Amino acid sequence: MAFKTACHVAARSIRATVGEVTSAGVTPNFHMALITAPGIRSTVLCHTVLPVVAFVARSPQAGAPLADFTSPPAWADAFELGGFRLLGVEELSMPLAAADTSELAEAELEQVRYWHPSTVGELMFNWWD
Repeated sequence: MAFKTACHVAARSIRATVGEVTSAGVTPNFHMALITAPGIRSTVLCHTVLPVVAFVARSPQAGAPLADFTSPPAWADAFELGGFRLLGVEELSMPLAAADTSELAEAELEQVRYWHPSTVGELMFNWWD
């Protein structure tokens, strides 16, 4: 609910509309919303557990890894005000081998070994079951 509210606040700030908000299920592990206005089409992802949001250039295709992360737009501060941390391209495109994964639970590490995500973004936003 907080994500949906933040989407509407952000959209109002730029006179945009919020399209369909897709809730996470078993897969994917993220909620998704499309925010549109003349000249603006932005897909916002929100992790189901962590209070973080990311932006992608295109709406994700079911099952496909997310690799087209974009920088948060100037109007994304509404998400921060709603309690979310904005994730940037540098953080999301960081090679997983360079990231500190020491706080991941064993079950999460098993998923990493099975699915072989190559970046932090692929680990954080995925279609794994």
